[in-house]
Amino acid sequence: MRHVFILLGIYAVGLALTLFGAYIDTDAPNPNKFSFGLEIFCMSVIVFGLLTSIFYTLFFSFKLLKQLMERRLA
Repeated sequence: MRHVFILLGIYAVGLALTLFGAYIDTDAPNPNKFSFGLEIFCMSVIVFGLLTSIFYTLFFSFKLLKQLMERRLA
């Protein structure tokens, strides 16, 4: 259950980064609201995937290193 809250937090960060990027975008805004919403959704999913892969790569790497250090010291 802990991972669900971690994933929700990662998605919240990804959505915040996406909305910030849309806010500072210098292109002309898209007049179609559905297209703009779809763009925000797709970009937030892409950012979520990238952040999740980075987070869990580091998480499992540190977990593996911790186990190796505990075996070596024991």
